[in-house]
Amino acid sequence: MVQEIPLRLGEKVMPKAPKVQLSNGDYCIPQHYLTYHHTLESVEALICDIEYDPRYVVFATQDQGGIYIQIGVVGHDNYHKKSTQKPNDLKLLFGRKWRVESELPTSEVIQSVFLAIKKSREHEIRELFKLTLEESITTPFNTHIDLPLMAEFYDKKQCTPAPDIDTSPEEKIAKILPLITYDHSTVSLQEVQQRSNGLWLVDIKVNQTERSTLPEMENRVLYLQVESLTLNGISRALMQEFVRLSDLHVDQHFSYQGFHRFDPAIDIADLSQQTRKHELAAHFASEFSKTNQEVDLKRIPTVQAGALAQKHKDIIEQFKLQTL
Repeated sequence: MVQEIPLRLGEKVMPKAPKVQLSNGDYCIPQHYLTYHHTLESVEALICDIEYDPRYVVFATQDQGGIYIQIGVVGHDNYHKKSTQKPNDLKLLFGRKWRVESELPTSEVIQSVFLAIKKSREHEIRELFKLTLEESITTPFNTHIDLPLMAEFYDKKQCTPAPDIDTSPEEKIAKILPLITYDHSTVSLQEVQQRSNGLWLVDIKVNQTERSTLPEMENRVLYLQVESLTLNGISRALMQEFVRLSDLHVDQHFSYQGFHRFDPAIDIADLSQQTRKHELAAHFASEFSKTNQEVDLKRIPTVQAGALAQKHKDIIEQFKLQTL
């Protein structure tokens, strides 16, 4: 006799849904055989089982638009003058709201928290990349860049660097790296070489200081691939690698009920295929299809007449899409 399978808050089994036996003999009901009606209580319960870094505090709350998740980051206010800040002068800084549909599968609610943490951490690390230009410090990759202003006033000709004088690759990079700091760390060249396809392989050492805080940068050597040995090329390649390493840190340390689902060391292919290879009985297949269609219909956005609606219409006509 198959024992009863417990459900989490906000979950309900589709009528006549089958139980799936795994290779270890246990039975389960995969998420695609469930329906969902998440509430603030059920989302809070999921967050209680999530662990990452205590500096990234996950909140769940509700307003007229429904439930949303918000990340509070324990840190310094980047808009406060550094000269008046004390090392322990910490605040809880809040990012954007991440909406949670009540029909969202439990796994996707957890993944929304995961993504919210990733983007909150990326927001912070982008502000830790600092560039010294003309005796002033700037954070060129921060997320507060005025995009409408740039789109209107960016002058490509003015921003094109002057041609390099004939110097060695090492000399070019030696002029660039002293202008860059990241999380109070400096960077130095270890090796550079050009491949037959014209790309440059640049090995850069991160030299942490007492003020450096990011654990993923400890004893780190970065292996960059860049098209040109310019300030813009090197800076962008560095920032791309910093974001990758930040994402990897979240992948490795984010857990739900102690399980690190996104850790690259975890092999999930076998369990995934076990829950997906089950043949649906005829009496359930129609119910399964009907329920999925109902969920899909709820996700169709309401479109108001106007310029954006016309843009959408042009795309639908371009691809000859069928609308529900």
